[in-house]
Amino acid sequence: MRRIRISYQVVTEASAEIGDYAETGWDNEEGVCTDPDDCDVEFADSEIDAVVACALSVIGSGCEASDYPRCYPGHTWYTEVDGDTDYSDGAVTTRSFHLDGYSEEEERAIYTRITGRVDCAMGGIR
Repeated sequence: MRRIRISYQVVTEASAEIGDYAETGWDNEEGVCTDPDDCDVEFADSEIDAVVACALSVIGSGCEASDYPRCYPGHTWYTEVDGDTDYSDGAVTTRSFHLDGYSEEEERAIYTRITGRVDCAMGGIR
């Protein structure tokens, strides 16, 4: 089963001064299942395209890779660039998306779609 686990990080003015998070934890430690069904695969150009589309439906856009400019399958996660700001106290909450159960090829395809770069192991960098 492919799933995406979602963590969060909160930065406050005080925690930013010491270069740390005020709070971290899991929004969804169990994870969201992202296995494509037959309709997803039929609608996509290929099974891997269906896998990527299902993953991106959870991750969304506006994320950066943890290990840009290289993908390290099993060790790459994606974090929102712009978090949610609590305007009452200035705290900013961002979410990170952790892939679980994906093949190396699938992780590299997700990486390419999110970053716009082809990893060196996939035949060069664009």
